[in-house]
This record gives sequence, structure tokens and C-alpha cells, in this order.
Amino acid sequence: MSGKSKLVLSATAFFLAAALVAIYLQREIARTDVQADQIRQANAKLAARLTMIARENAPGKVASLTDLLKKSGHGSLDIARDAVRYVDSLKPGEIADALDALKKMPYTYATSAVHSLLLTRWADENPADALAWVKADDIRTDRSFDYGILFQSWAAKDPAAAVAGLKDIGDPAVASGIEDKILGTMSLTDPHGALDLLHQLPPNQQSPNGLQSIFRLWAGVDPAGASAAALNLPASASRLGALGSLSSTWAIQDPQAALAFANSLPAGQARNDALGPVLNVLSQSDPKAAADLIGSMPVGDDRDKSITQIATNWAQQDPAAALAWAGNIATGKAYNDAVNGILTQMDQSNPADAAAFISQMPDATTRDSAITNLALAWRGSDLAGAMAWAQSLPAAEGPTRSTALRDVMLGIDDNDPKAAAAYIAQNFQNDPDYNTVTTQLANRWSQSDPQTALTWAQTLPPGPVQSDAMAKVFNRLTDFAPESAWAQAQQLPTGDARDKAMVAVVSTWSSQDPAQAVALLGNLSATNGLDTATAAVAASWVQQDPAAASQWVNTLPPGSPRDGAVKQMIMAEGTNNLATSFNWAISIGNPTIQQNQLAQVVQKWAQKDPAAAANAVQSAQLTDQQRTALLKTVQRAQAAK
Repeated sequence: MSGKSKLVLSATAFFLAAALVAIYLQREIARTDVQADQIRQANAKLAARLTMIARENAPGKVASLTDLLKKSGHGSLDIARDAVRYVDSLKPGEIADALDALKKMPYTYATSAVHSLLLTRWADENPADALAWVKADDIRTDRSFDYGILFQSWAAKDPAAAVAGLKDIGDPAVASGIEDKILGTMSLTDPHGALDLLHQLPPNQQSPNGLQSIFRLWAGVDPAGASAAALNLPASASRLGALGSLSSTWAIQDPQAALAFANSLPAGQARNDALGPVLNVLSQSDPKAAADLIGSMPVGDDRDKSITQIATNWAQQDPAAALAWAGNIATGKAYNDAVNGILTQMDQSNPADAAAFISQMPDATTRDSAITNLALAWRGSDLAGAMAWAQSLPAAEGPTRSTALRDVMLGIDDNDPKAAAAYIAQNFQNDPDYNTVTTQLANRWSQSDPQTALTWAQTLPPGPVQSDAMAKVFNRLTDFAPESAWAQAQQLPTGDARDKAMVAVVSTWSSQDPAQAVALLGNLSATNGLDTATAAVAASWVQQDPAAASQWVNTLPPGSPRDGAVKQMIMAEGTNNLATSFNWAISIGNPTIQQNQLAQVVQKWAQKDPAAAANAVQSAQLTDQQRTALLKTVQRAQAAK
């Protein structure tokens, strides 16, 4: 064969490989229901395109690689023609040098075309060397495309050798994916050969999806032959996957024939795996017919999954009918999954109806989840409608209502915080979640413009809403400039808002410089947040320098601030040093807090070392009542082991 003929074939392989990579690697054809004739049509178009290139490939001066990439026409046909000329002119030993030279050049359509043609030709002439080059390439961060080009070309010449060569890739995941593509492509023209080739491989080299790839595409060419071959496979999970794959493809072409095949199988997992995909496809065109057939499936997970899929597809056409059907046929988790699938469709197409249905849902957990999903979906299509609905939720919904309002408000907060502030002022003054939405806005606004957020927060009515908003703003101001934030907080009018702002500065500053934060604690008192700030400093410092934090906490005078700091020290210790935690707990002055912390520490300690825990309790300076209660905690922990 002449060099030019080989290059034309190489160019053919390049374009076909590009098509197959685009179809297989990018769209994951092995996971979708694509009919074989679509591939043949794509290949026919590419073949016609290549013929045009070949006819235009008149003899001419071959440019150097650098000149070729500089002067190639902008059209893909011009680039391809010049690339074919260049690659055709190379001697076999020059291919590697050309590929290495491409590494130093910017990525363009032209460099990609030449790179692919070079790999295609090399794989046709010496696939082992081509594979070694790709594997050793330390420039390209993603070798998957190169492997795809190489093995598609190799498989066109010798599929058995190509599949065997996959073991040299060194990346099982990539090798498995390419094996699926090679066998899948081969199954279009020689499905029995593809099946034989897969079975000849050692078990550890067989892709777990290999059978599915073969039978999904085989069914597009010859569903009867594919189904007969699948039934002859030995019983295994792979056989079940093959039946499901061919049923998916067959159902697209001829749902009634695929249904007849599935129903012809004996009752069991194989029948379920074949029937499920058929019902899924059928429900997209005739959901009622698919629903009528669900009764032929036995009760179980497969039936529940089919119910959910049918309900979801039916909801695209008639959500009310889908809801009525799901309510009559499903219960428990199957009902919840089916309803959630229907509501997902309704949230986009008719959120008002979805809201009306959700309000009547008896199960609180399912209803709460549905409310959250609707809030996220509705705000994208109708922010005003979503907000009105979220505010109409009864206060009895509690945290769920708050979450819905927060989710809807994000649609305003992210785009226009000033508009969000105006909306809150106009519509939320008497709303039970006034504090929730205001604090959220303060937090998000201060991330982008803390000074403007501060100006707004100062205009809020005095009270908890303003105080909490100010705290959020000063948290962010401290992140940017702690000294300035502290100065601004001290200038605020005396009151709860000023107190919370100062606590926010100290708490946030402690994560940057706990020693400096400690110096500021003297400006606080028990009435304006000293307890909170002291605990925050302890929590930050013990994470950065446990020894220094411990030394500082031990210098604190007895009282509520120290007790809060000690709780943070115990929490930081976790289960690492329960003896130390026990001693910390003993030092707490408040009897109620002390007993609570002792009980938690002793319970953890008794789970790890009950004898040591009991000895510590016996020797500690405790009241008889405390000691008795803690020893009972040890006994309960021992009994539970």
C-alpha cells in the first residue's frame, strides 16, 4: 500500500476516531440508549468529508511543522489537508520527534489535528511503541484522549491485540473505559467476535461493563440475536446487566417486542432487570400503559424503582394523574420516592400546584424535604411568587419555614442586596422569621461590601434583629481589618448592638491572634458578652496552641467565663486524654455544668477504660451524690459494651 493511501486511511481513522471519542468518551454512549444507525450515519458523513479532503489533497510542497501550523487555513478542511500532507511526508522514525515537537507549541485546532494524525499513523504501524510514548508523556495532563485515539486505530486493525494491550496502560479505570468502547464498536459489525474476545480475557482484565457495552449496541443492530446470546450466558450479575442493557436499546426501537421478550423470561431477577428498562422507555410515550404493567412485577426494590420512574415520566405529561396513581399503588418509601419524582417535575412546570399538594402531605419528613426542594426550584422561575408562598407557610412549620425563606431570599441577596433589604423592610416587620432573613442578608452582604452592610444594619429597628445583624457584619469587618473593626465597634451607641459587635470582633480576632483577643476581654463584662467572648477565645486558642490556651484558662478567676472556657477545653480534648478532661470538669464552679461535663467525660472514659474511669471517680473530691451518679454511668457503659 502506498504511503499516501496509508495516510488517507490514517486520516479516515483520525476522523472516525474523533467521532467515536466524541460519541463514546464525551457522551458516554455505553451509558445511554443510542441506536447503532446513529453511529453509522455519523461515520458516513465523516467518510464523505474525508473523500472531499482526499480529492483536494493535490501534490504540493510540504511545509515544515512550524510553517504548517502558522500558515494553515482557518477552515478545518484546509487544516486537515495540510496535516495529511505533513504526516504523509514523515518517515516512520520521525513520528516520535514530531510528537515531541508539538509538546512545545500552543494548543490549537491545527496542533490537535496533527497530534491525532501522528498517533493514528503510529498506532497503525507500531502500536506498542506508540503506546509506550503516550504512557511516558509527561506534558499532557490528560492522556485519556490520546489513549482513545491510539486504541481505536489499533482496534481497527487487530482488536484482540488492542484489547490485550490495554493492560499496559497502567490505569485500570482508563483501560476499562476504552475496552468498553472497543468491544462496543466491534459489536456493531461482529458482536459474536466481541463477545468471544471478552471471554478470552483473564477475569482481572475484563471490564465490569464490557458485557453491557456489547449487548446495548448489539441490540441496536440485531435485538433478537442479542437476546438469544444473552440468555445463553451463565447466570451472573453480568448476565443480568446484559439483559437490562439490551432491553433498554430494544425498547427504544420496538417497545412491544422488548416487552414481549421481558415477559417471556421466568419470574425472578432476570425478568425484573429486563422489564424495568422497558417500562421506563414505555412510560415516556405511554405512561398509563406502563403503569398498567407494573402489577406484573413482584413487590420489591425493582418494582419500587419502576414506580418512581413511571411517576416521574408521567408527571411531565399529567402530574395530577401521576399523583393519583402513585397514591393508589405505592406506600412507604416507594410512595415518598414517587411523589418526590413527580414534585420535581411540578416544581419546574407548575410550582403553585406543587405547593398546594405539599401542604396536604401527611408525613412531616417528606413534606419538609419537598418544601426545601420547591423553594430552590421556584425562586429560579418566579422569585416574587416563591417569596409569597414561603411567607404563607404556617409558623408551625418552624425550621422548615425558615429554611424555605432563606433559600428563596438567596435569589435576591446574591443579585441585589439593597433590593433585598427594601423587600425585608416592607414585608417582614411582623414575620416570625424576620430575624432569620435579616441575619442572612447581613452575613452575605458583608462578604461583598461590609461598610455598606454596616450602614444598613445601623438603620434597623433597635432590638435582637439589629444586634444579630451587627454581629454578622462585624465578624466580616474583623476578617478584613480587626483593629479598624474594634475601633468602629467601640464608637457605636451603648446598647445590645454595640455589645454583640464587640463580642463578634473579639471572637473573630481570636482565630487570628488569640493573645490580642485576650487583651480585649477586659473591655467586656458579664452583662455584655464576656462569657461568650471568653469561650470563643478558648475555642480558637486551644486549636492553635493547646499548651498556651491551657495556661491562660488556668489563670482565669472562678466564675461563669472560666466555666465556659473550660467546656471548650474539654470539647477540644475529645477522647484523646480523658483523664485531663476529667480534671478540667472537676474544676468547673457551677454545680450543674460541672455534673453535666463530668457525666459526659466519664461515659466516654468508661467505654474505653471502665476501670480507670471508676478509679478516677472514687478518688476525686466529689459529693456522695455525684460519686454515686457517676459510678452508675460507668456501670451502664460497661453493660452496653
